[in-house]
Amino acid sequence: MKHANWFILTLLIALIAVPAFAQDDDGGGALGGGGFDNDSPGDEGGGFSTGPSVPAVDPLVDLRNWLAKASAPPIEKKQEKSLKSIYDKQVKLMADSFQKQFGIPLQTALAAQAPGRGRRGGAARPTNAAHSAEILRLSTLVMDKVIAGLRIDQQAALRKYQSEELRVKEVRLLKERLTAAGIILSEEQHSQVDEVYARKSRLRTLAIIEAKGAPYDRTIAILERQTTQRVVQLLDQSQKAVLSAGVSKPKAP
Repeated sequence: MKHANWFILTLLIALIAVPAFAQDDDGGGALGGGGFDNDSPGDEGGGFSTGPSVPAVDPLVDLRNWLAKASAPPIEKKQEKSLKSIYDKQVKLMADSFQKQFGIPLQTALAAQAPGRGRRGGAARPTNAAHSAEILRLSTLVMDKVIAGLRIDQQAALRKYQSEELRVKEVRLLKERLTAAGIILSEEQHSQVDEVYARKSRLRTLAIIEAKGAPYDRTIAILERQTTQRVVQLLDQSQKAVLSAGVSKPKAP
C-alpha cells in the first residue's frame, strides 16, 4: 500500500483545506479524489478547493475505481453514508492525534509538504521527515478503516487484488536479485518460490481482513520473516554458500 501514500496525502490536503463534506445520502462536500488509487491523479471529481462555491465531489471516488480494478462488487448507494461517516470520523481522529504528538495542526504540516510551496523565486521548503512518516502512517489507518467498512465480499476481492499485485512485484524482484547474486534457480525452484509467495499472498489477505481496520504491521512482519525462511530452505548448499558470501561481503566505503 505504500505506493498509494502520495495520493492519500493529496486527498488529505484537499480535506484539511476545506470544510468537511455534508453528512447526507447524496454525499457531497469539497473533497478531492486521489486517496486510494495510485493510478488516479485526482482529476475525476476533486482537487484543491478553496471555498463553498466549489461543486461538491465524492471522497470515495478512488475507492470506487480501486474496487473496479479488483473486479469487486461496487459500492451501493446505501453504503455511501456509512463509509463517508467512517472517513470523516477517522480524519478528525487523525488530525487530533497529529496535533497531540507534534503540537501543531495537521493542516499546517500538510501545507508545508504540499508541492510548490516555496517562496516566489526561491526553492521549496524541505519537508519534515517525522511529519511525513506520521502523516503516511495515519493516512494508511484512515484508508484501512474505510475499507473495513465495506461488505466482506468487497473487502475480500480488494485485499486479494492488493496482495496479488504485491506478490507479482516481490517475486520478480527476488528472482532478479538472486540472479544478480549469482544464484541460478532450477525450474522446480522457480515453481516452489512462486508457491511460497502465493501462500504469503493468501495469508496477507486474511490477516488484513481479520484486523478489521486495526494495525496489522506485526502480523505482516512475522509473515515476511516466515516467507524469507521458506525461500532460503528451497536453496541447495551451494546456493546458500553463494548467498552467505554475498551477505558477508564487506561493503565498499
